[in-house]
Amino acid sequence: MDSEYFKQMFKRLTIVNKIRRNRMKKTLIMFCMSVLIVGYTVPTMAGVKMGGIIFTDAWYEFRDKENSPTGDDSANFNVKVPNITRLYGKWSNDSNNVGMWIELGLRGHGVNRRDVVTRHACGWWQVNPLLKITAGQTVTGFSPLNPQQLLGSDSYHLNVIGGGFGDVYSGRVPLVRFTLTPTDMFQLDVSFSDPNLTTVKFTDEITWGTNDTSLPRIDISSVIKAGPLTLYPGLMFANKTYKLKSHVDNDADDSITTYILSMAAKANAGPVCIKGEINFGQNWGNQDLLAIGLEHFRGDSNYGAALDIGGNKIEDTEMFAGWIDAGISMGAAEVHTILGVQSYTNDMEPDTDEDDFQQTVMMFGFSIPVKVAKNFKIRPEVMFYDLGKRENFTDNGDGTYDDEERGAFVIAGAQFQITF
Repeated sequence: MDSEYFKQMFKRLTIVNKIRRNRMKKTLIMFCMSVLIVGYTVPTMAGVKMGGIIFTDAWYEFRDKENSPTGDDSANFNVKVPNITRLYGKWSNDSNNVGMWIELGLRGHGVNRRDVVTRHACGWWQVNPLLKITAGQTVTGFSPLNPQQLLGSDSYHLNVIGGGFGDVYSGRVPLVRFTLTPTDMFQLDVSFSDPNLTTVKFTDEITWGTNDTSLPRIDISSVIKAGPLTLYPGLMFANKTYKLKSHVDNDADDSITTYILSMAAKANAGPVCIKGEINFGQNWGNQDLLAIGLEHFRGDSNYGAALDIGGNKIEDTEMFAGWIDAGISMGAAEVHTILGVQSYTNDMEPDTDEDDFQQTVMMFGFSIPVKVAKNFKIRPEVMFYDLGKRENFTDNGDGTYDDEERGAFVIAGAQFQITF
């Protein structure tokens, strides 16, 4: 063997040793980084909370012929895992002034066709005792109270917290929220979110223009405490604007305005708790609000939104909603008596003397959550839903209009709730 052979072998061994040393360095660095991460993470573990809720609904659903898809009276038994089932995690640092919240839920219908969706994904910073900033996907703080109605919600129903039957829910939207708490008796929330973010997919947006919205949706709400009484006034405003297409006349409508004025209250007196809410406004269906009712899910995509009345004109839908929940604690059980009302009015022909679309819906019933064991509740619930009639809905062709009955249905059963 000549000297050149040994030189090449020595060179190869040197390269191999360098590679091994580099690998060892990388392994050592990764190990040190892991130790540092664990070292910095352990002190914050006290601010970690994880949990979830699994709901299972078992109920009978009775529908009359006006409300049944078959055109006849119907009665069906259902067992479903509703979309409100969820898993969450909350984290905060060791100073407890910065944290985040992630909550995942289910979407879909049936056994296998379920998707995991984001319900909440937000972080917060407690700047000082007076100011808190929240950013991410969550609720706005507007209309925070809900009636205790939870049974019968799945992809084809919206029977949850009275949505569409008196309750207005802000929706879980990407936002930036500022919370001011100057005293223990008063809190003010101001939220800014995207006015074009909707999931209900209404068809009567302005199709003769392109979206040109420059102002955010604004939610302003407050909490005012006065002894056993707490008030929750609020305002939501959004104005979608559009740039008209070149062939459209300048007098065409180029905006859709949604607003809600809300007042909620809660009063406690011993075992009795009474809470309720009233809301006035227009075009709630043009925002991502749980306030549009079941009619939208029956295929009526215009329900609760501004309507296209022809001639490149939009007519606003005026809306009212309210509910009351009277609850009393009786040992391990709470008995809630619930009433909700919601109405929709649209003057689809502004030149006529009467409204061309008018409908009032109502719910009434009882919900009785019972704590039967630690982390386990059973909620018997019976709720009557009346979709009323659409006044002046059917054109007879002779200048007169007939009302259209929309029917009623009853949901009766029990919800099983496991919470950790």
